[in-house]
Amino acid sequence: MYEGSGQTIHDLSGKGNNGVLGSTAGVDANDPTWIKGFLFGSALRFDGNDFVRIPASGSTLAPKDLTVSAWIRGTAGGQYNYIISKGANGCQTSSYALYTDYWGALRFYVQDTDGVTRLSGSAVPAGVFNGKWHHVAGTYDGTTVKLFVDGKLIPLSATDPVPPAGPGSIDYNNSTTSNAALGDFMGTCDLFYTGDIDEVAVFKEALPIDRYYAALSLLFPKPLR
Repeated sequence: MYEGSGQTIHDLSGKGNNGVLGSTAGVDANDPTWIKGFLFGSALRFDGNDFVRIPASGSTLAPKDLTVSAWIRGTAGGQYNYIISKGANGCQTSSYALYTDYWGALRFYVQDTDGVTRLSGSAVPAGVFNGKWHHVAGTYDGTTVKLFVDGKLIPLSATDPVPPAGPGSIDYNNSTTSNAALGDFMGTCDLFYTGDIDEVAVFKEALPIDRYYAALSLLFPKPLR
């Protein structure tokens, strides 16, 4: 998100997964606002009815295993607010998503081809949506879904659904759209995020986020938020 202005977020990987601000190619009411970035450059502010649409082209953002990563800043974790999502089936699920659950807690999930939602642990709103920048990442290695906040693994609780024991393929055969999005769910209902987003990345493997964050912290001795 180095652009700082305009209607396009460019994919720096060269894979062609560029994002378009709002619901049209031009300026409209669904455009997020350009602001100063977390460390360098610029970021985007989402006001509760804004989104970035990433058309299903280029590499399609549909790997077998993956890591979804971003820096976010907000003051409230509302119900079912989607920060990053890929595809949509009606008003039900994405192929994968970073979002807030019924209680406003941050989670990551993937939907597998057996119709099972593989869910991460939940990060309580006070630990994420406190007006400071936080690094959030979800990973899936073909079997296990994990959520990291500021490099720390968020474990499953006793009340979370028991995860499937075996491997599962992510379901990318979405009935409504294969587009990805920032700040919203691209299905038949709008589930908007309110807050700031920067440094979004999707990788085609489940990265050891805890080790990467520890290495990054050595470069920046002060708290990374």
